[in-house]
Amino acid sequence: MDDLVRLEREVQTICEQTLRPLAERLAFELPLSGNQAAGTPTVLFLGNHSSGKSSFINHLLRAELQKTGLAPTDDGFTILTHGDKEDELDGQTVVTHPEFSYQRLQPLGPVFLGRLRLKTHPAELLKTVTLIDSPGMIDAAGTTRGRGYDFSAGVRAFAEMADLILFFFDPDKPGTTGEAVSIFTETLVGLEHKLLIVMNKVDRFSNIRDFARTYGTLCWNLSKTIPTKDVPHIFNTYLPDPARQTATPREASIALDDFDVSRDEVVAEIRRAPARRADNLVSDLLVSARCLSMQGRVVQSMTRRFQSIRLKVWSVTITLAVLTLALAWLARSAESWTTPAGIAVAGILLAAAAWLAGHYHLRRQQARSCTDEGLDTWFQTSYRRELALQDRADLVALWQKVRARLGKSIEALGVNGLPAGFTFRRQVRRMDAVIGNDVPKLRRQLAGRIHSGGKPRMNANEHEGGPLATEG
Repeated sequence: MDDLVRLEREVQTICEQTLRPLAERLAFELPLSGNQAAGTPTVLFLGNHSSGKSSFINHLLRAELQKTGLAPTDDGFTILTHGDKEDELDGQTVVTHPEFSYQRLQPLGPVFLGRLRLKTHPAELLKTVTLIDSPGMIDAAGTTRGRGYDFSAGVRAFAEMADLILFFFDPDKPGTTGEAVSIFTETLVGLEHKLLIVMNKVDRFSNIRDFARTYGTLCWNLSKTIPTKDVPHIFNTYLPDPARQTATPREASIALDDFDVSRDEVVAEIRRAPARRADNLVSDLLVSARCLSMQGRVVQSMTRRFQSIRLKVWSVTITLAVLTLALAWLARSAESWTTPAGIAVAGILLAAAAWLAGHYHLRRQQARSCTDEGLDTWFQTSYRRELALQDRADLVALWQKVRARLGKSIEALGVNGLPAGFTFRRQVRRMDAVIGNDVPKLRRQLAGRIHSGGKPRMNANEHEGGPLATEG
């Protein structure tokens, strides 16, 4: 854990000293924050109602901390962390407490905070991992009308903090609820590397044919929501039921040995959250640096073009003014004073018309630049060489994420408030050093500190005494 804390501090130093100055100039919201508590890996539990999220948490902690049941039992998020004794804090205390790192949840509103709780419990697992339980997803896809707060915004906030996201399904609702589809297709975009999919309660199947049909249904539903050709791995699990030990052969369900292994693999991934956190810290730093670099390059192209138009407008205006003064001076010896006066008036009118026409053209250029089509054009201009040399699907995919952020930055700063100048260009170039030097250096440190000294992947035999049997 000490190595993880040191690594996190190094990442935060780079973030605060290098990324944040540029992010502030671009009105870019960094996911990394210098006030986050170091060394607190987090696992987020998502899923349909009655899919077994809370029961799985109780199984991990060997305590009935979370309410369980077939109907929805909770409409808020619960943070479970380590404490010497059991205690519970309300949401307003959680987001204002200086020892916690949940200040970013405060903008979600009083209704959300009224349904947020933090529970402390002296479980060994919670010394190294924080667990977050979420409300069960329901068929109504509306996120604000049914709950009183923006559920998807809450999921996104916790998902960005989390180092591992477990998404639970069950045989009754294999991926069919409206909220589950919305969360997959919109809220968790860009966080797929943290996601594990779990089909729980497989012990409820009476035969392998029912299991195959339900598993196929889940795969089909996921294929419609996850924009990849291959369906991700699905962990098929169940929780041990003491009553099953006394079941007669007629009552017994399908063989569960393989599903025991799958459950142990999920538990092992939860225990591996500190190593995942280290990977995610460096990955988030890389993504933020790449987004900042791309946004900075596009803004550079835009501001250079706008500055060029402004320079031409002023050049034409000043040139006309100078020519007018020169002609008026040459015509000073004319018999009538109206001749130089007329030349001066005509020149001033012509210069004013040129200035107005130039600024009208500039405003039109700026307005077109703020549209999605205009921003796409600036991206293609900024990366013309890279896109011409080869098919850069990575750049195009990154741009889809950056474009929305750039639109918000322009809305916040205004077109004329976009940064420019030598200092700005130097800050953008510094992102290339973060991408090419700092991140590879951290990767090498990560390989030496975390992976070589990390715990090996556990197998089923290591959990005969329960998910925490090997601790202590």
